[in-house]
Amino acid sequence: QQLQQEEDSEELVLWLMKNHNMDRTHAEETCKAPLPEGYSRLGLKATTAILQQLKKDVLTYDKAVAACGLHHSDLRTGEVLEALPYYGKILDRHVIPGTQDPLHDEITRFGRITNPTVHVALNQIKRLINRIIEVHGKPDQIVVELARELKQSADQKTEAEKSIKKNTEAAIRRGHKLVELGQPDTGANRALMRIWEEMNPDPMLRKCPYTGTLISPAMLFTGECDVDHILPYSRTLDDSGSNKTLCIKEANRSKRNKCPSEALIAGMRIWALEGENLKHIPQNKAWRFAPDAMTKFEGERDFMDRALVDTQYLSKIAREYLDALFTEGGHVWVVPGRLTEMLRRHWGLNSILHDDQRDVAKSKNRMDHRHHAIDASVIAATDRSLIKRIADQSQIDAGRGLDDLASKVQPPWEDFRNSVKLQVNQMIVSHRADHGQVDTISRSKGADTTSGKLHNDTAYGLTGMALNGVPLVVTRKPIDSLTPALIEKLRDQPLREALQQATKGKEGKDFDAAVRTFVSRPGPYQGIRRVRIIDPINVIEIKNKNGVAYKGYKPDSNSCYEIWRLPDGSFRSVVISTFDAHQDKDHRPHPAAKRIMRLYKGDMVRIDDTQFGSVVATVEKFSTVGSIELVPNNEANADQRYRKDRENLYIRKTASSLIRSGGRRVLVDEIGRLKDPGPIK
Repeated sequence: QQLQQEEDSEELVLWLMKNHNMDRTHAEETCKAPLPEGYSRLGLKATTAILQQLKKDVLTYDKAVAACGLHHSDLRTGEVLEALPYYGKILDRHVIPGTQDPLHDEITRFGRITNPTVHVALNQIKRLINRIIEVHGKPDQIVVELARELKQSADQKTEAEKSIKKNTEAAIRRGHKLVELGQPDTGANRALMRIWEEMNPDPMLRKCPYTGTLISPAMLFTGECDVDHILPYSRTLDDSGSNKTLCIKEANRSKRNKCPSEALIAGMRIWALEGENLKHIPQNKAWRFAPDAMTKFEGERDFMDRALVDTQYLSKIAREYLDALFTEGGHVWVVPGRLTEMLRRHWGLNSILHDDQRDVAKSKNRMDHRHHAIDASVIAATDRSLIKRIADQSQIDAGRGLDDLASKVQPPWEDFRNSVKLQVNQMIVSHRADHGQVDTISRSKGADTTSGKLHNDTAYGLTGMALNGVPLVVTRKPIDSLTPALIEKLRDQPLREALQQATKGKEGKDFDAAVRTFVSRPGPYQGIRRVRIIDPINVIEIKNKNGVAYKGYKPDSNSCYEIWRLPDGSFRSVVISTFDAHQDKDHRPHPAAKRIMRLYKGDMVRIDDTQFGSVVATVEKFSTVGSIELVPNNEANADQRYRKDRENLYIRKTASSLIRSGGRRVLVDEIGRLKDPGPIK
């Protein structure tokens, strides 16, 4: 067990000196000694008892533990909790350990789970459950939908066992290879060997995808190589094997937080994209080198796959977290997601959320957040005997019988569908507003923090000129990233005219080929790599110690939308960028103006409008021209639907029209209760 505090370490040192007659030097060294990988997490007494049970009969670990009168996963301490504490205090086995300092905030003190999706979700579970307990008291049972299939059939189990056997044999073989290389046979080293082997079946083609350098087994452990996330982990949260490769350390430093296509545009060499080299990259990794890789990754299918993995882990760990509310088992249990889907369909609940553009009778309408509430109604109506019957049928034959059995299950009462519909129609979906997250760890160390990224990474040169009041700035771009529109913005007039002549009438691949030919032919521009683009952009000016501005950065995001009442009674909006929000400056549009509303993305607003009726909506976006765009609280993925299907879900308002519509910020708590202060007077 990791020692969290110096006093813990000192206590262990004193114990070793007293009980094992060690001198202080040996006791301190023993205290620091790391345990080898695979060291038992159980004591000698428990290990001996479990081993005896395993010798008596062929048992799984959990049954052997049960035979000893214990439980393999019940970690309850017997403490009676009236509400859920911060999850890190309960799930200490799953978090990166914190400081354990009582003076620090909970996240810093107890640690956190590294997966940001799970971290946020567990905190939301805490808020929801504690609000339910506050209003209704502690529940007798909590049912969690587990994102997994029902029990496997015999064939499915056989395939799974074959896969496990294959992976185990491969791990053993890699362990032998590590011993031959004189390296420790650890999980980390075996994972490194696996990535190396996955690069290509032929060891002579296991090359750095960026430099083309051959990577030998010895190079894996000399510090010459890095494990690279092909699509940046910070942007994708994809830590799967298919997103990992090995590369030369210098190449990884050059690539930084870019995907391969972005690194190529920035002037970096990408060996995998030269000639036919991409065919030497495994197919599950090769597509990540394509220009549209990030777009493809962010597509709906990839999102669903990633979300499923996160949900599977979350539902498993949430059960352990919720179990802490009870001193004995049986109060928290799970329902398989596949069962919920079958019952929802056979009970006719999918059609409650009608959608003219989709067939929602056969599948649920995921474009409406309230589909989660319908799932919850099915989960609440599902008992353990039903789960067992359908799971047993699934184990007998995974291909037939499940839907037939589910179709014979009657709803809890005759008018169940209409009862659910009535509740869904009057439901207000609670949203988590984006007011910016504070880096508590940095703040605890005395470092300042911001609520978001203050500006874009690209630095712009200042020209001192302007177009229609907007400053003209200069930036450099790789010449192979040019488009016909960008050529029009070249600052160098002779170069602009020469390129226009060379690419006249060409598009697509022909245009790119013409640019390459232009650069390769003899003349003043032969070998040119980067060009200067001039563009009208509002930038944040950076000044030297003498107060002279010498470069600028484009604001990266807006922080909030403010509405001010002017002395003449009119209303004016002010959009504050994230950068300006962290400056000590007054944003009022008039010395006598009075601020009457400030809205962040995700805040909830109620309007009573002649066109839209009475609507509770969320703030989706706002722009510097003064408009704010709202979306009804139940609508999901509004921005994506607008870009893809041109669905116009937005309620667009200016400051004046929002006030005339009775617009005001409202609060909706975790269980959907609305707190409305009424229209602004």
